[in-house]
Amino acid sequence: MNISLELQPCLKNKSGIGVYTYELAKRLQSYEDLRITGNLFNFLNRNDLVRDMEGLEFNKNTCSTLPYRGYCKLWNHLPIKYNHLFKQPVDITHFFNFIVPPRIEGKVVNCIHDLTFLLYPETMDERNLTRITRDIAYSIERADKIVTISKSTERDLIHYLNVPAEKIEIIYPGVDSERFRHVYIQEEKVHVSQKYHLPKRYMLYMGTIEPRKNIESIVEAFYLYKKESINDVQDVKLVIAGKKGWLYESLFERVKKLNLEDEVIFTDYVDEQDKPLIYQMASVFVFPSLYEGFGIPILEAMASGIPVITSNVSSLPEVAGEAAIMVGPKDIIGIAKGMTKCMGQDDNIKEMIERGYRQVQFFNWGESAYKLYNLYVDLLRDN
Repeated sequence: MNISLELQPCLKNKSGIGVYTYELAKRLQSYEDLRITGNLFNFLNRNDLVRDMEGLEFNKNTCSTLPYRGYCKLWNHLPIKYNHLFKQPVDITHFFNFIVPPRIEGKVVNCIHDLTFLLYPETMDERNLTRITRDIAYSIERADKIVTISKSTERDLIHYLNVPAEKIEIIYPGVDSERFRHVYIQEEKVHVSQKYHLPKRYMLYMGTIEPRKNIESIVEAFYLYKKESINDVQDVKLVIAGKKGWLYESLFERVKKLNLEDEVIFTDYVDEQDKPLIYQMASVFVFPSLYEGFGIPILEAMASGIPVITSNVSSLPEVAGEAAIMVGPKDIIGIAKGMTKCMGQDDNIKEMIERGYRQVQFFNWGESAYKLYNLYVDLLRDN
């Protein structure tokens, strides 16, 4: 089977979609009957493919004469087919980032991770929103199979976009539990602490800074926790770890208005190899997102052995199971109470951490790749 994977999301600093793409691609290459190639736009060879594609040993076909964004704008007017840009005959092309280009040969698999563009468009970057809303209908129609990452998103696809259930396949993300449970030496802890200016005691948010993540509610709950806690909380800080996305100005204004400039630490982008330590050194992970297709950071935190506070909406209860404190995303008092509980010596928190260890075992990258492999086999068998 000749399988072509769109690896564009893997370039530079990987977001959740990039991690999903990379981890599945890395494991698919172990199947000997798959002849995998990767497709990439790398205009003027500006990206460091050696770094970004580390661990992916299969061939990569690159288009260096055209930027990806330029191609997206022009693809309805270009006479050349997508496959011909990469000069590689394939049986299946798998797109991981919502959209399928026009004029493509062979079978097509498309990943639609969530319906933020439809349900929470005000939280999205305008350029990305335009890209998806313009081309999503064609992308759904053209795909032979649509992969999504949770039962929650499957329901949304059926309900809001009338996608036939038999066209959808759920392939969960996973988590590398061993990596997040690795025991680090003191020198490594000191190095990462200094690198990101981490305090001794902190609550943690990890992810892109964007409106959908509801970080302002974390800040407001943290303010309430500091104000009303009967415990000694003077040395407890809030660490917001992740790169700036879009529409984040109000978050910084909120921190300033609450006089929390010295209490809230912004790390900017976190290197993948540093994530486990940052989780492990945290006292609690807070992730009250408004809407998620899945929520990989929840599993990463659980695998790292820290308690989790998250939202009771969309896919998050499906991911967290009974191993997290669940609150309404706008329930500031509820989030603050969860913070107080997690920062105390409550035996129930220890049990919740143990449930977290068990919960992450349901989400395994190897099993996800095997399910995707079988999807490819079935798709070509039906040809």
